[in-house]
Amino acid sequence: MTPRPGPPSGKPAWAELSDAVAALIASTRRVKRKLNLLEIADKLRTAQELLGSLSAVASAVGVSDEMVRQFARVDKLIPEVKQLLAKGQIMAVDVADRISRLSAKDQLPVAQAVAAGALNSADVRAIVSLRKSDARIPIAQAIARVSSSRNIKEYIVEFVVPDPLMEIGWLENQFSSILGAQNIRSLKVRKKVGRIVITEKGKKILEAAARRAGVAKRELVEKLLTRR
Repeated sequence: MTPRPGPPSGKPAWAELSDAVAALIASTRRVKRKLNLLEIADKLRTAQELLGSLSAVASAVGVSDEMVRQFARVDKLIPEVKQLLAKGQIMAVDVADRISRLSAKDQLPVAQAVAAGALNSADVRAIVSLRKSDARIPIAQAIARVSSSRNIKEYIVEFVVPDPLMEIGWLENQFSSILGAQNIRSLKVRKKVGRIVITEKGKKILEAAARRAGVAKRELVEKLLTRR
């Protein structure tokens, strides 16, 4: 790859790349970092520009592509959230990654709750899943719901709906026949993809049923949806 001309720092391209890679190695292999997430994202942009891709950066740094992508998603955060990162109020890259997957209007309330210690990484993941399953829920309500149900474990099962004309009621009956209606939190279908949220007990029942049938959970669900 031909080094880019005239790097902003005034350093030769090879020196700038070496500095960026060294900073990324120091920042991605330890919990405590000298650089905040915005500074790491800046180093990542430099390395990506000089090496040509995020995969090449991951190889040079010696980490997974997924980890590099998490740091890269910092750029998708709105300015107000980036300010919290700059102040060190949000340090975990997985949290920043998940917040970046929310809409611009949802990011700040969630980030502020994280900065205040009201939400943890698992909570943010739950909020992202909740918004995917029902985007109409106001973000304040989503935060409150996740916070109040922190000790109530829920699990999501996604499946392909074999017949677009299948009714939600029929699907609910099929799942209820195995899991019990009380173990189903919600069930939605969008563009032939179904998403059912079940309780921890429902998950154990599904796993036990799959073991008895000698099949994987996904295969059991597929059979359930084709059984008439």
